[in-house]
Amino acid sequence: MTVSRRSLLLGGATGLGLLGVGGLSACSSAAPGTAPASNASGDATSMILWTWPEGFGQKVLDGVASEFPQYSLRQDVVGGDFKQKLTTTLTAGSGLPDITGVKGEDIAYFKTQSQYFVDLNTVGAGDIKDTYLDWKWEQASTTDGEQLGIPIDIGPTALFYRFDVFEEAGLPSEPEELAAAIRTWDEYFELGKELLAKKPETYLIRNTGGLFDIIWKQSGKGFINEDDVFIGDQDHIRNAWDTAVKALNAGIVASLESNTADTAAAVNEGKLPADFGASWHLADLMVDAPETAGKWHVCEHPGDAINNGGSFLTIPEGAKDPAASFELIKFILNPQNQAYEYEDKGNFPATPEAFDMPEVAGPVEFLNGQVAAEVFGHAAETVRPLYENPNENTINAPFYAEIDLVEASGKDPDQAFEDAVKAAERLAEQVGLTVK
Repeated sequence: MTVSRRSLLLGGATGLGLLGVGGLSACSSAAPGTAPASNASGDATSMILWTWPEGFGQKVLDGVASEFPQYSLRQDVVGGDFKQKLTTTLTAGSGLPDITGVKGEDIAYFKTQSQYFVDLNTVGAGDIKDTYLDWKWEQASTTDGEQLGIPIDIGPTALFYRFDVFEEAGLPSEPEELAAAIRTWDEYFELGKELLAKKPETYLIRNTGGLFDIIWKQSGKGFINEDDVFIGDQDHIRNAWDTAVKALNAGIVASLESNTADTAAAVNEGKLPADFGASWHLADLMVDAPETAGKWHVCEHPGDAINNGGSFLTIPEGAKDPAASFELIKFILNPQNQAYEYEDKGNFPATPEAFDMPEVAGPVEFLNGQVAAEVFGHAAETVRPLYENPNENTINAPFYAEIDLVEASGKDPDQAFEDAVKAAERLAEQVGLTVK
């Protein structure tokens, strides 16, 4: 059994330690068709739900079985490249599930393939639209008004930090106090320099590329606009680049790759006492540094929050009973069940009503009893919508490659940016975008 980091988040209000009771209930590397049904009645209509190896927790699945005895819902956990397997099945038009997840990073692509999905407006999506955050709902809306998916969760970002390390360095350490002191990136960089002076080899930023990733998204624009024009050469990208490089030049970047032993060691030793992330990033910290439990807090990071993650449930075109599928989706993704999923694996709800539920609004032991939902809930309400083009990751890849060269080998930042723009323009032309 492969256990993802996000599946290891403790229960929000219950403080169940490293792994909540339901934490492994839906995790499996099984192929489609092997997961157990949530209702064993032979008279029930079989319904199949496709998810990736995190799935929905047992509390939600048991709720479906109780609420809908007429259906036998089987959760099939699809390992490997979920997007590719789903695309192949949709194209073939056979072996379709009744409901399928679509990852947040893939929804822009699938919106260009909307013929393979039921327009959920035709089965009642409009009746529940106000239950969900507007910007997340719109992420699964096509330009001609079709609704492809209902939000499973969101990933509003904040700053996780070791308050004990900050206290030792004489820096602001209470969440509201620290948040007020770092409203701008320049203020955060100055704090980083102060920390480094008092505690050598202690850094506030993991790597330059990760910082760049946050800052350009804060602008509300990406590398391609709604008219399919490449805009990666414009000021909002250049400003993000220059700001990230400024941090590197200030000497406050640890230059550590994500998800490595070196990063885990730095977190354990207090050498990387701060990191940006969505609510599910707590699970990363718990896996990397379990002995630091109770020494962390979370607060707003500089500038606006961005969204990192958050997926959808959809109905494939050709599903045997779209109306029934939608009834199940409405229940699975209602505010109470989204609160259960936060408790189970740290998926932050896309339904504001869930923010105040005890499963979400309770104290988190790893964060020394802080109610993290207050921070993430506020962040969720301030996220700026970001237009997503299906070619976005292809086009922006040269920028991450070049900024890594600036960090790793000292390449001239101006030359690196120029090279990134040229490479991105070539890629943009290859995929049919307009380059001005």
